[in-house]
Amino acid sequence: MGVESIRNIFLIIGGLALFLFGLNLMRESLIKINNQKLRMILQKATGSKFKALITGIFTTALIQSSSGVTAIVVAFMSADMIGFTQGVMIMIGANIGTTLTAFIFSLNLENYALVIIAVAYFLNIFKSTKVKLFANAILGLGILFQGISFMNEAFRAVSESPTFFFITMFISKNAILGFIGGAVLSALIQSSSATIGLVQNLYYLNIINLESAVAIMLGANAGTTIASLIVALGANAISIKAINVNILFNVIGGVIFLIILKPFVEFLYLLEKVPNLITNKKITIAYSHLIYNIVSTIIFYFLYNYLFNKSYERSLEVGSSTKLKIIDSNS
Repeated sequence: MGVESIRNIFLIIGGLALFLFGLNLMRESLIKINNQKLRMILQKATGSKFKALITGIFTTALIQSSSGVTAIVVAFMSADMIGFTQGVMIMIGANIGTTLTAFIFSLNLENYALVIIAVAYFLNIFKSTKVKLFANAILGLGILFQGISFMNEAFRAVSESPTFFFITMFISKNAILGFIGGAVLSALIQSSSATIGLVQNLYYLNIINLESAVAIMLGANAGTTIASLIVALGANAISIKAINVNILFNVIGGVIFLIILKPFVEFLYLLEKVPNLITNKKITIAYSHLIYNIVSTIIFYFLYNYLFNKSYERSLEVGSSTKLKIIDSNS
């Protein structure tokens, strides 16, 4: 293995490490900034399935962490502050809210990573705690994009390797393998955003085709829910059931879209031809992520009453030391 190959490996590993570090720093800072507001919004999600769904979308868009929202929801459910339907709908809505990340990554801001980091440094001069948290969020964003920049540099060089070309061509011909790979990678690094960001760059650089990119995206969306199992440790029975529903929702939705992958990809190709709608290939993946989550959520929303009727929700009370707050699934 030559010096150049070793350098590229370190650029990919180091770039991914920076990406994840920056992403976590940004999320943690945003959660701290909006913690009280976030809890107030979640507590008000008591009226209906639709209100809970919208709450999940907006709270996740606010902090860019579906795992963070899931953790708070589980805490609320364990404290009997919200019921099964509310918890499930907030988690499902979080899947749509997190799609904003893919659109942020499509802006090619990695070219301005050092400028963003510099701005964050100067903001840290202020003594205000909120300003410092905001500066940390910006710093996380800058580090995240610097990681993308390093990975891009390595991928351009690695893509010329015969071995890498063979592997990517193999994955390109097998959507199921791509789906499984995306799920495993997201589960390992506990971030669908990181996997989807990686896929966006690979498709942008023409290293993989759109069909493979979408298959990996679908797998990543399913794989990230594995992280919610960690949140379930120590949770009560109703919280665990809600988490399991969210996992099944993502896995089944991913498999269904995998079955209709070819027509879905053809539709995305049509979107790429619409003037001014898609300015670069990264946005195509962002749209695929958004469309998949919206369609899956709409189907689940209208099937919910058939899957979980009121009598089922009441049965979840059995074994609970306190009576859970149940909302009518027909509302």
